[in-house]
Amino acid sequence: MSRRTYSNPWIPSAAAELLRRETGTILDVGGGAAPFIGATHILDAQPFDPVRLENNRWGQTDRSGGVVRWTAANYTQADLCAAECWPFADKAFDLALCSHTLEDLRDPLPVVRELCRVSRRVLVICPSRLLEQTRGIEHPSYSGFYHHPWMVSAENGELVFRRKTAAVELRGCHLTCPLGRTLRVEWGAMWVCAETLRAREYMEWDLGRECQELQRFVAPYRERRDLFTWDSDARRIKFWIWRLRQMALRVP
Repeated sequence: MSRRTYSNPWIPSAAAELLRRETGTILDVGGGAAPFIGATHILDAQPFDPVRLENNRWGQTDRSGGVVRWTAANYTQADLCAAECWPFADKAFDLALCSHTLEDLRDPLPVVRELCRVSRRVLVICPSRLLEQTRGIEHPSYSGFYHHPWMVSAENGELVFRRKTAAVELRGCHLTCPLGRTLRVEWGAMWVCAETLRAREYMEWDLGRECQELQRFVAPYRERRDLFTWDSDARRIKFWIWRLRQMALRVP
């Protein structure tokens, strides 16, 4: 069976280069759907499936031993947000990678703590807050990715998780992608690599204050024309049929 190529357009080139050059042990946290090719161990809530892992692996590595082959021995199935510590010793890995996972979780703070505990360095990659406040990335009727409960940003040396609510869809609280375009990767993804990370959650319970905060964030970007680039799929007629169908019928 031929291997299909997994593609995640929201991996910054600098983060990909850092991963390529890492030759130590790598724990891919949340990599059960699509693991980094150089990960030496995977931790995920999904059960072990070697076919899925092989088909969806991504990235490049300079690892001298070649591509890692994942088995049940270097795959751990666990609830990432559970109260128990992950079954690894302190600083067991040289690098802990958590790519496009934290924004999906019900409670990301204990995951950040465990990432720091089990590794010497942590690399986090998430959709940017700007992406989550841009309508038309995934659907012309809503902003960012519909299933993400958090908007993640790096502020003053810490990760900030803002609860993503329906307020982001109100007037003035988001940007809109021009038809057929999407955010450039450098604007649509955020990443941070550090020996340790602090994290906090930010929730606003007053709609007026939440809207003001959302509007303040997007205001400096409204006249920026360098944010967007042509969507690579926009060269195909199937893309336009799909997108126009979304717009006309409000369907996925």
